Amino acid sequence: MEFAFSAEEERWRREVRAFLDAELPADKEFNHEFTEDEELWEFAREFTKKVGKKGWIGLTWPREYGGLGRPLAERLIMAEEFARRDAPFVNMIGYGLAAGTLLIGGTEEQKHRFLPEIARFDTFWAEGLTEPGSGSDLASLTTRAVRDGDDWIVNGQKTYTTWGHRADVMYLAARTDPDAPRHRGISIFCLDLSLPGVSFSRLDNLGGGRQNHTYLDDVRIPGDMLIGEVGKGWSYIMSAFYAAGGVSARHCEIQRMLDTVVAYCETTVRRGRPLIDDPIVRSKLAELAMMAETERLLAYESLGDALNGRTPAFAGALGHVVHKENQPRFAQLINQIVGPLSQLRTGSRWAPMDGDAEAWYRASYANHAGGTSQVKRMVLATRGLGLPR
Repeated sequence: MEFAFSAEEERWRREVRAFLDAELPADKEFNHEFTEDEELWEFAREFTKKVGKKGWIGLTWPREYGGLGRPLAERLIMAEEFARRDAPFVNMIGYGLAAGTLLIGGTEEQKHRFLPEIARFDTFWAEGLTEPGSGSDLASLTTRAVRDGDDWIVNGQKTYTTWGHRADVMYLAARTDPDAPRHRGISIFCLDLSLPGVSFSRLDNLGGGRQNHTYLDDVRIPGDMLIGEVGKGWSYIMSAFYAAGGVSARHCEIQRMLDTVVAYCETTVRRGRPLIDDPIVRSKLAELAMMAETERLLAYESLGDALNGRTPAFAGALGHVVHKENQPRFAQLINQIVGPLSQLRTGSRWAPMDGDAEAWYRASYANHAGGTSQVKRMVLATRGLGLPR
């Protein structure tokens, strides 16, 4: 079966490519999740602002909330082209998790207040989900929000707060009913990170980026910063990604890496012949290509599910499992192809592909965001296959 986009959709792809050609220099293409270079981050903010001015941050959202009302397929095309160029399109929590929750459960006042700000990138959102001792088991969170008049008083701790030190607000999950079943007593707040009682400590991850421990000590949150209804946080989190027009283009990230390695193999001579002619290298490249194609097909299946209102197979966990387990294997195969020099970082005169192989390897073992592959396998087994825990 061949998947093809319409002529109109391909015109949209050319428009996105033209924008990237005009606004994204090659030396500013970078993975913002694992980079703390301030010059690059300043560019990332400016670049995302330009995306917002085009109206593309809220591409699929209703126009009355700052969106353009465009089809979901166009969002996938945009994600594909941004991934191919490693575009530093920041504020994923804002235009994904927060926007999705607002579209599903936010009041009309909240939609009109928050969504246009996100669409313009006026506010940078961080994520406040994971807690120490809870790992990827979100339902076991213990951060408490207690009503005090019209406000809420919050106490607790979050960890792995990516971009917390750069953000303006946090998408905060807190337990508002300790007596309810653990999936039902959670509520969502927009937490202003400048409020008294909010503090951070640095947490450097193995991939080279900074995350944070976040401490919440008697933080007073205004009542109108509760998003949606009390106690519905779990359902908002589970549904928010698709509601905001979230689609994955991880296959294009892998394809970009594969293309780089193939070009390296075509131009690098080892033992008197190009690497591309070595049958062992070709076998490893073929395995990499199969990974990229598998993820492409899963992404298109996910798009088809969303367009046709189908419930995703295996509770939507299959694509996550495949990607999270492909990522380290992909990096390992590249290291085997390139050899020991693949461990040299960008800046070394001896680093192949300007250190890309080393950067990919570091990123591959810091892929816990959204839950580890083991947790995703549990979701696949219990919700997708109906197996007991």
